[in-house]
Order: sequence, then structure tokens, then C-alpha cells
Amino acid sequence: MRLPTLLLVLVLGVSPALAQDDTGVLSEEPPPQLEDTGSGKPDPETSQAQKEKNADVREAVLENLDLKEIAEESFDSEDVSPLPESEQPSQEDEEPSPGEDQEEWYDRFTPIVKRMQDIPYLNDRGWLHFGRVEFEYAHFSKSELLSEDSGFNFRSLRSGIIKLFDNGMIVKLDIDLTDGDSNFTDMYVRFSTRLGLITLGNQKVALSLVNQTSRLARTFMEEPLPAEAFGLVRRLGAGWDFHRKKVGVHLTAFGPDLNERIGKFGYGARMYTNPTRTRWSLAHVGVSGVRESMDQDGRSRARPETRVTDTFLVDTGRDADVETQSIFSLEMALAHKNWAIRGEYFYTEWDRKTQEDTNFSGYYLQANWVLTGESFQYKQGRFLRIRPDSSRGAWEVALRYSAVNLNDQDILGGAEKNTTLALNWYGPGNQLRIQSNLIWVETDAVAGNENPLIFQVRAQIHW
Repeated sequence: MRLPTLLLVLVLGVSPALAQDDTGVLSEEPPPQLEDTGSGKPDPETSQAQKEKNADVREAVLENLDLKEIAEESFDSEDVSPLPESEQPSQEDEEPSPGEDQEEWYDRFTPIVKRMQDIPYLNDRGWLHFGRVEFEYAHFSKSELLSEDSGFNFRSLRSGIIKLFDNGMIVKLDIDLTDGDSNFTDMYVRFSTRLGLITLGNQKVALSLVNQTSRLARTFMEEPLPAEAFGLVRRLGAGWDFHRKKVGVHLTAFGPDLNERIGKFGYGARMYTNPTRTRWSLAHVGVSGVRESMDQDGRSRARPETRVTDTFLVDTGRDADVETQSIFSLEMALAHKNWAIRGEYFYTEWDRKTQEDTNFSGYYLQANWVLTGESFQYKQGRFLRIRPDSSRGAWEVALRYSAVNLNDQDILGGAEKNTTLALNWYGPGNQLRIQSNLIWVETDAVAGNENPLIFQVRAQIHW
């Protein structure tokens, strides 16, 4: 089943009927393109504007954004809120243009990333290669159950290709090679139309802010407890996205999970609005819901916000009586310049055949502060990765509190509360990030209470 799919994608890539040229444009109006800034010395403002434009295009491709809207948006005059004159940087305070400092290591690192992106055979045919590597270490203390799990872990090893056609179509194939198997992540064909984006293939289900945010852009190393307990992975199906400057809708109708061969049929919807939105501030509110007919046992569980261990401290166990499950999420976020607050509430209900219906819940709240002053990045209902303004990179500190309760009726899955402190460094060029998390865990479970202290650190590189 997988081989014909791969062949189909490759045929699409070389088909002259679809690829009228290899420029990778999406629309007839001046399309966004990744441009070479040249070997000369443009003025700093022009150089920075070009870098931001290139980053916008690449973000759109890799973060599943609407590239056509990115080209048209660029924060027009009604969206721009300039800094007050008193806060305008003086010439003395301005960051110096890239110089010897940056060239010592960053300019040597950039060609390596560039080679990974531009593989000759693929690049000659208009395909962009992308991927990521994540390597981490975790230490568990104050827990007999987890103490032996301390050690190193490959969190992710992924590789993919993508092509943008001039007829408004995108083909994306992303494979996760972490465990040695070829597991599909994003594998779809997408069409950009006047009525929005239409996506056919393996894709994310429309559910919650954190689940729609790429791990490359998440502040913390792992998603919060309720997102792991209740969130769905990618599914094979059809999706529709419609985004405007201050409102958006995402719908999906989905079938099975290609990798696990589970799942029957379901549908999901997410809607959001950002009524207060300028270049420097944001207020975001969203709601989402999923309903799925089950062809497997119902189960909700969560690791203690780390993947170095396979131990789940809260777990409902398998319930073969579940006929359908419904998941709801309410999301809110506030941001201003270099700080942001966001949180979500999750509610899950199991419709059971013979037993009383059950429901579980959870929530998280987090606050982010970029110490080096970089502004938050937000587009189309999700937060994006921080872009360093300096050759020294960017520093971010964050605090999160998350909780989940998996107890109801005859189901005693336990309850857990985590408090996490994060310190992240973003390397210049936006391809390298070092993350660290300190997690205080508190559980209340039938199997026994575990209250470990977890320290973990991760190196993340993507191209």
C-alpha cells in the first residue's frame, strides 16, 4: 500500500502536465519566492526584509500555512502598530549588521543546512528537501519507578520532500524514521483556491491550538498532559482551511491512522478569532471539537511530559465498551511584543454500549517571555518559532502548569499535575534550538502516587 503511494507522489513531481515550470509559484499575482540575497553588501534594512520574506515562505511550507495569504498579508497599514517614539531604538542601541562575529560560526553552519535543503536530483526538479533531528537526555529523581529510565534518547529523525506548483497545488511527503520504521506523518496533496485550502491525504486532525502547532515551534519539549491524553495523531482524510486576517476555520473528515491501522471514521472542526491583532499585540480565542466512531478499545493516557521514558503515570487502560468518543477544546491566548500567555481546556466523553458514559478533563496554562526582546510570531491561528534578531541568538524562559483527570464512573485512570520551567536558546538562522525543561510531577493514582522531579535537555536541528 505504501509503495504505490510513494510512486504516485514521485510521478506527480516529474509530470510536465502539472509542473509547467520549476519556479515553485502558487499564484499569478507576484508570488513569494525564496531569493538569494546576493554576495554583495545590501543595506541592513533590505537584507533583513529579504531574510524575513524567505523565512515567511519557508514557515508557510513547513507549518502547513496558506502560502497565498502569506504573500498578500505582510501586515498592511491597518494591522501595523508602530512603536511609540519614546520606544524607537536609537542608532546607538541598534543591533550591528552581520559581521565577523556572525561569520565565525553561523556562516559556516549555514552552507551545511543549505546542502541538506537542496539535494541535486530533487532540487533540479523543483523539490525542496526538509527534515529534523532531535537528540535529548533526561534525568529522573525522587521516583523508584522512573529512576532507571534516566538516559539519552532520539526524539525525532524525520525527512521529507515538498513541491509547490504554479497551478496552486502542493505535494508534501514527510516520513518519520525515528524507530527504524518508515512511518508517515504529513503525506498529502493540497490545493490553494479562492475559497481556502483543500487537503487530501494524511494530515493533522482539526483539534486545539497545541496540536496544530508544530513541535519545531512549541515552547516546551513535549505537549501538555491533556493534549497527549486526548489529542489525535494524523489521520487519512480530507481537510478544508479558510483563513482571514482575524478569523479562521479548519475542518477535517478522517478515516484510519495509516501507521497504526486503527480508526474507523470521524470529523473535526476548529474555529478561531483574533479580534485584537496588530504587529505588536494579540488576543486569540478558539474552540474545537472531534467526534470519532471507534473500531478499537478506548484508551486515554499520558507520559509525564517526557519521551525518554515509556512509562505512563496516568492511564485509563483499555475499554472495549466505547462506541464513540468526543473531544472538545477551548483555547485562549494573549501576546504583546516579547511575552505571551496561552491556555486550553479539554473535555472528553466516551459513549459506551452497556456501561454508563464517562467523561475526562484537563487543562494547561503557560507564560512565555523572550529575554532578548524578539517579538512573538503568529499566523493563521497558531504560534510560530521565534526568530533571533542577533548573531548571538535568542533566549526564552517559560512556565507551564498542566493537569489531567482520568477518573470517572468505573474508570480509575488517575490524576496528574505538572509544573514545568523551560529555558530555550534559539540559534541565529532559525535552524538550531537548545531546550531545557525542569518538571515537578504530582500524581494521584490507584497504582501508587509518583512525584518525580525530571530534568531534560534537547538539541533540535531542522532544515
